[in-house]
Amino acid sequence: MYKDVARAIEGIDIYPMIGVIIFFSVFVIMIINVYSAKKTNVAHWENLPLEDATNNHSNSFTQNNTQNETESI
Repeated sequence: MYKDVARAIEGIDIYPMIGVIIFFSVFVIMIINVYSAKKTNVAHWENLPLEDATNNHSNSFTQNNTQNETESI
């Protein structure tokens, strides 16, 4: 039944083409963005998860040790 309703709408054939064009445009823009990125930025982005994990862990570790030391005094 829903297929009959969709077929009855005039000009519905254009919507899948618009979707494909939008998808392809975003895909091409992302490819251009990736290939035009600076090498220094890419190196920074590669190390971001590792830097954040070690920095957060060491910061929380030092904060906990500092709190324990002040509580014991």
